[in-house]
Amino acid sequence: MDRIGQTTLAGLGAALLCNYWVLEDALAKRTDLDGAWISDLAARTQTFGWRFAVLQILSGLAIAGFAWLLLEPLGGRSPLLRRGVLALLAAGALVAVTGAAPLSCAEGLEAGCELAYDPLDLIHSTATFGEVVATTLAFAWIGFGLRGLPRRVTLVIGAAWLALAALSGLGYLLADLDSVKGLLQRLDQVVFGAWLVLLGVWANESAPARE
Repeated sequence: MDRIGQTTLAGLGAALLCNYWVLEDALAKRTDLDGAWISDLAARTQTFGWRFAVLQILSGLAIAGFAWLLLEPLGGRSPLLRRGVLALLAAGALVAVTGAAPLSCAEGLEAGCELAYDPLDLIHSTATFGEVVATTLAFAWIGFGLRGLPRRVTLVIGAAWLALAALSGLGYLLADLDSVKGLLQRLDQVVFGAWLVLLGVWANESAPARE
């Protein structure tokens, strides 16, 4: 298979895996599409949480692997694009870490949940924060490293992704957003997945980007 097929299929595969939450009705014993975090599905107190932990690890590895494939066709065009692709690779690795360190309980699915803040909880929280930072940098560096329509689309998608992430995070502070934080996070993943597919297509353009 040529690189065109590789990057396109890898982007599509990573996009599908990072939206593994669509399987929650089929694989989870308890779900709450609107009010529960995606990570709640993999909590250690959930009967089938291990299934979602595995899916989260696989999604992170798929994103990191996709970024690795992009290093030559995109990262080779400019230092800015290379930094962006490496940030995307780091974000994928951190997603895998969050899957390997599931939360002690599911805040959105268990009324009495109080996180233990044990080593796994701390690793999960730290990796989640790092993932948000790395993904934000990936959007910014890749967006400004591209040119023309791909640049504009990436920056718009990145802004939408960041806005949705911020709104879902405000669910901790605002009751109105708390009831829909899960929906916002899932929409955020759909937006991110769409961008991965587009990156897989754009990686095949031969013209070098200008910083």
